[in-house]
Amino acid sequence: MRTTNEKLRSLSSNSVWLFTKQETDFDESFKAACLFDGIPDRENTNIEAYFTANHSRYGIRTDRHRILVIPQLFGLITKTPFYAKGPRYNEERPTAVFDALKAAAQRGKEYNIIKTEQVLKLKIHAIIDTADNNMGHAVLPVIFIYRVLKELKEKYHISRVPIDLLYTYVMTCRDYSEAEDAVGYIRENAPASEYVGEFKSRSRVLTCIKKNISLFRIDSNYISIDPRFDAYFDKNFMQKFDVEGMHAQLARDVDYAYFLYDLQGFGVDLVGEAPPSLLSAQPLLPLTPTDTAETEEGEDTDDTDDTDDPEYAEKVDGIRETNINEAAGDGAYAVAPAEAARTETGKGYRTNPLLGKIAIKKAGYRCEADGSHETFLSKKSGQKYTEAHHLVPACHQKEMWERYHVNIDCVENLVSLCPTCHKAIHYGTKEVQRAMIAGLYARRAPKFREIGLNISLDDLFRLYRV
Repeated sequence: MRTTNEKLRSLSSNSVWLFTKQETDFDESFKAACLFDGIPDRENTNIEAYFTANHSRYGIRTDRHRILVIPQLFGLITKTPFYAKGPRYNEERPTAVFDALKAAAQRGKEYNIIKTEQVLKLKIHAIIDTADNNMGHAVLPVIFIYRVLKELKEKYHISRVPIDLLYTYVMTCRDYSEAEDAVGYIRENAPASEYVGEFKSRSRVLTCIKKNISLFRIDSNYISIDPRFDAYFDKNFMQKFDVEGMHAQLARDVDYAYFLYDLQGFGVDLVGEAPPSLLSAQPLLPLTPTDTAETEEGEDTDDTDDTDDPEYAEKVDGIRETNINEAAGDGAYAVAPAEAARTETGKGYRTNPLLGKIAIKKAGYRCEADGSHETFLSKKSGQKYTEAHHLVPACHQKEMWERYHVNIDCVENLVSLCPTCHKAIHYGTKEVQRAMIAGLYARRAPKFREIGLNISLDDLFRLYRV
């Protein structure tokens, strides 16, 4: 832990968590997303002019289309890429969360649960904030603030924290490892930063939290956990979900996109006047419903690819084409794979169903092993049903990253296969497997070279053990 003076000297006016300067009201953003969803021929429409002409029909207070960045912040409209300056609204789509929210709009309780989930998902660095000061931040602000306040309350009987110290020592942290340090500084009643006035005028994080959920009591001088929600939130979220395990899983933009744009089922309501009755704490669950390719280091395993998993295939098939922007997968290969939590079978690495969906869509819902193969229509997508398969098996993510510095959970490494071919590449004879692998490799080798995955066909045979 750095000394107080070292911490204070490390700060500048740009150190505080930042969100957009726009209005941060979730309900207003939902109305803006409804307008966006209703734009005909969105790819060829002047979004700004349409918004100005139609905002009053949706009860939106402003006629400026820039408010659309707020539903992007809350995950109701895609933002691809997250950190690019300037809007690209013609290319964006309403998300699966928006679809669920629209269906729940007439049912207050369900609406509040989804609203709460999206506020809990907000991440620093914010998706529409292009300021350099927030680069490298990986915290979810609501959860981080709650953890610090909870520890101060339970261990040191400090029930409220001066706002100036919150801005100085909590809202300048970059990742969860700094939480203990923040607790220490506040416990010592360390002095506030000379920049705290600028922090307050620029940040808007507390404004966003206070306006949308009731987990904290916030005034101009102090912040505390609202006792009406404390035990409820602790039992039904903090103890139920593996919050620690989530931290490293959201490093890639595309992984955060899948997390933000799809319902995760948090199931808590921090909007209402009083929470539901307390439920018993459940076993820890992963916060993101992605799958892992699990293998003990050095262990020989018969599982060559985690996508031979009906749950993964179901998640890929369940992602609606109208909810994705293909550009979300760009550059996914360049970010280190996130190690999943240790399980009974060892360590695994996360795979993202959104990338599988993008790969299948790019393939035109055809089998890339043999385009003449017919398959049935999916009841979810209405398209020909195919499955995503990592050509370089996902269970070798660690080896591939160490050797080539490529994350193989990427669109370039995912192929679209009909169910028969997907089973064949896993369970066919060695002759069948080798022929399929060679054919797919010949088609994908140029893309492999483009991203620096300079693996040979013989190396690929070795990974499949054929």
